[in-house]
Amino acid sequence: MTRANRNLIVLAIIAVVLVAAVLWVGRREYLRDPPTVTQLDPAAVTSIELDIPPIAPQVFEHRDGDWWRVKPSQVRADDARVQRLAKLAASPVARWIAGRDIDPAKVGLEHPSATLVLDGVRLEYGGLTAIGDLRYVRVGDEIALVPRQYSPEVMLTKPGAGQP
Repeated sequence: MTRANRNLIVLAIIAVVLVAAVLWVGRREYLRDPPTVTQLDPAAVTSIELDIPPIAPQVFEHRDGDWWRVKPSQVRADDARVQRLAKLAASPVARWIAGRDIDPAKVGLEHPSATLVLDGVRLEYGGLTAIGDLRYVRVGDEIALVPRQYSPEVMLTKPGAGQP
């Protein structure tokens, strides 16, 4: 084996070790602080719009420490249920996909099953992936893949009633 070949092998081994180290550090950072579907702080959300067809769209506002439904009628809301909707702002994202790379009709986003607007940030919920039980969520021009349990339909159920 020539000296040049040995040097190439050593350089290749060093490159593999460096790539593995970068991936390991990146994975640790991801596990410690996973990306979320929005940058909103769920505790700071003050306005929520929810549209799950065929139910009439609802609008909630946080006033004086309590949640109120202001549309379609004005009534005191169940704080725990509405707060669970607000917490969807921090849904963990398994993967981001550029919107231009996906046909909305094929992933259930042409006619979303639910639309949630948190302080002006619009989240549109589509279908589930074939593998992995992840839901397509359109946020602006991008599509997030989030675990199925982070959906408005699930958040409106009573805790313990089919909710993971």
